[in-house]
Amino acid sequence: MKKLEEYRSYFPITQKYIYFNHASTAPLNTYSLGKTERYLEVLREEGEVGWDLLQEISDTTRRYVANLLKVESSEIALVQNTSIGINLIIESIKWEPDDEVVLVGYFPALLYPFRYNRHGIKVVEVSENKLEEAIGPKTRMVAVEWIDYFSGKRFDLERLSSLKQKYDFFVLVDAIQGLGAVPLYPKEFSVDFLVAGASKWLLGPQGIGILYIDQKAFDKLSKAFIGWLSCPWSGFSDFSHLPEPFNDARVFETGTKNYWGLSYLSGNLEMILDIGVEKIFSRLKGFLETLFEELTFADVITPKDPERRGGIFTFRLPNLSSLELHLALQREGIRTSLRNGFIRVSPHFYNTEDEVNTLINLLKRF
Repeated sequence: MKKLEEYRSYFPITQKYIYFNHASTAPLNTYSLGKTERYLEVLREEGEVGWDLLQEISDTTRRYVANLLKVESSEIALVQNTSIGINLIIESIKWEPDDEVVLVGYFPALLYPFRYNRHGIKVVEVSENKLEEAIGPKTRMVAVEWIDYFSGKRFDLERLSSLKQKYDFFVLVDAIQGLGAVPLYPKEFSVDFLVAGASKWLLGPQGIGILYIDQKAFDKLSKAFIGWLSCPWSGFSDFSHLPEPFNDARVFETGTKNYWGLSYLSGNLEMILDIGVEKIFSRLKGFLETLFEELTFADVITPKDPERRGGIFTFRLPNLSSLELHLALQREGIRTSLRNGFIRVSPHFYNTEDEVNTLINLLKRF
């Protein structure tokens, strides 16, 4: 395993800013940019990229995602983003007239596909503490935001798994706010579907996402979307024989992919897997513990219990508007998010204790 200092050197943004904004968008890193060079060189010098290389890029990325989640590679589909993944699942379930979806979460990427579904599904939106009373015999699915984009509160998937054993519904998890920095193994919690865009804690790029479909759950779906790359081709030279589509998550990889983006993501996953997501999360827990200990004067909405949070720390100061504070931090070279009148801080593994202390010392001056 490489040292964290070496991995930090791959992030040029550290030369300019203290970057605490991974819950929004991860900055580019040179390690993963290097992983795209082979594909770009062939595209630039030869034009057509051979099928073997394209397959290698897809298979490698899919395998890394599977290793991160501790699932089978065939249970992973490489998609464009979180919303596409959610819509693929909604359109592939054989809904009945009285079916209900219980939804826990507040970010629009999760809300919109369900609120505006075309199947007439009743959507029951509740807070986590009202979940059990909202579930009943008509519940076909429970869809949750694993880590709240605003407060950083982590949903109790173990409790949801227990409820699933009792009522037998599908479980869909939007894992974008944590996957890559917080351990999550869907089979431990009987998760049927997991979706996550790559642009945040998976370190990018935008326009790439992953969709996990448990094979047993897949067997209950219809193949709502089929394309020519939903099948196991061996090359582009002979189309006289048309193979049957995959009978797993890969069937939803319907057409030409963003191979540059997948090459880049595979580099990120190499780093994350090399360091270890448990070690990354331990590092983030340490950062957040320091913030909790030192910022006792702040109004903090992130849960203090490390078992109920991810890598997000959200707060405001009593005597300064969050907009003014956000702009002041920007002037000092500290990048955060302004969300709903609060400051959201979201470090990653390459950030340092010194950077956290720089933020703390600055906040104590206000």
